Amino acid sequence: MVENSQVQLVEKPTTAALNRFVTPFDISKLVAEYGTPLYLVDEDTLHAKAKELHGAYSKFKGPVKVAYSIKANFTPAVVKSFMKDGMTFDLTSLGELHFVKQCKADPENIIYTSVTEEPDEYLEVLQSGVRRVVVSSFNGMANLAKAASKIGVRPLTMIRVNPEVGVKAEVRASYRNGKFGVPFNGGTIDSATKMVKHIMGSDLLKFEGFHFHLGSQITDFSCYTHALDKMDAFMTKMKKEYPAFQVNTFDIGGGTPVFYNDPVPTPAQMAENHVGRLNQLAETHGTFTLMIESGRYLVAESSILVSRIVNTKEYNEHKIVIVDAGYHILLDAALLKQEYPQEVVPVVDSKDRTTALTTTVKNTHLAGRLCDTYDVFPLSKVSDLSESDVGRYVSFYNVGAYSVVFNMPFHCQTKPPIVMKDGDGKFRLVRKGTSYEHLFVEEGGDLA
Repeated sequence: MVENSQVQLVEKPTTAALNRFVTPFDISKLVAEYGTPLYLVDEDTLHAKAKELHGAYSKFKGPVKVAYSIKANFTPAVVKSFMKDGMTFDLTSLGELHFVKQCKADPENIIYTSVTEEPDEYLEVLQSGVRRVVVSSFNGMANLAKAASKIGVRPLTMIRVNPEVGVKAEVRASYRNGKFGVPFNGGTIDSATKMVKHIMGSDLLKFEGFHFHLGSQITDFSCYTHALDKMDAFMTKMKKEYPAFQVNTFDIGGGTPVFYNDPVPTPAQMAENHVGRLNQLAETHGTFTLMIESGRYLVAESSILVSRIVNTKEYNEHKIVIVDAGYHILLDAALLKQEYPQEVVPVVDSKDRTTALTTTVKNTHLAGRLCDTYDVFPLSKVSDLSESDVGRYVSFYNVGAYSVVFNMPFHCQTKPPIVMKDGDGKFRLVRKGTSYEHLFVEEGGDLA
């Protein structure tokens, strides 16, 4: 057990933590072909992160599955890469369902967690072959039962619980009267107690287990300890009331942190905090499959955004560096003040050699191309903007999560292309960039 449920990290952040899977020469060739801004993604990193997260829970005395929350990055090439790892896919919309179906993912490897929980939505989900569904309200559970009755299937039904525990995180998902899930007891039908009772007596739904999600970028793991203690007490109560009660799948959500600015615990350090408690739950209540969800951790460090410096200006001992990217393709820089690590790409000379960076520029500010006050990129402690001159390129690291999915056409900006470095070291285009004409038509230009 980690003391105080928090790993003490004393090391300073370093650029060694950056995933430089492309060389300056690679970048020079790729931007010459595809232009900037340009997303680059490394397939080997995707596989490595999947393996590391699964291995972190190797001490759990039961089956372990990792579920990729594709809301973080639904690029088909990324989805297909994770299919090679036998990944489960966590979906929350019919659009995401369409994407994984087009990628030929096995419905058995899908867990569907809706927020809207509409009858027609569930009907399409079940007709697609998905059988593991997480419900988050009594009404949603009733809608799932109606859909199940129409096509004659009995879905494996999990209840999303809101443990209502304190969470210290960049984004909290569990708190009193929160949007997601239901409390154990809330005085209404929207409670885990009432929903378990309904499912246990249902011929249309089969109780499968529980799901909770506490937040994103969690480094103080005491919230997991408190949530598991509450789950233990609740499961004990349910077992007394319903002798046939059995948890088959227990999903503890995500939260595994990613490095942006400060050092973060590893998945193994995170798992060390609560894998013992999970084993106690399994020993007390029966063996279950442990589900670990992740979106950000699995994809963030796999990707780089390359942008070109298009202008600079200096005054009052400050230098403003303007690039051709903006928060329209890195929205978390504005929403969460995400401190993506950045560095100026070394120059490649005619002999394919790179020139080292030597000049340190103080008071440098990195700004985007948008006419918006918030389009200024926060700097990480490891950011290096030395030699940030017009025409040079800047690499933004760890941008694989919640970047391409937030692409916006603000100022009529188009989507950048995405290039993947495959496991054999070759680069291939996996998403074409869009043109102004594509955007014009998409916005109804051909209908005006």
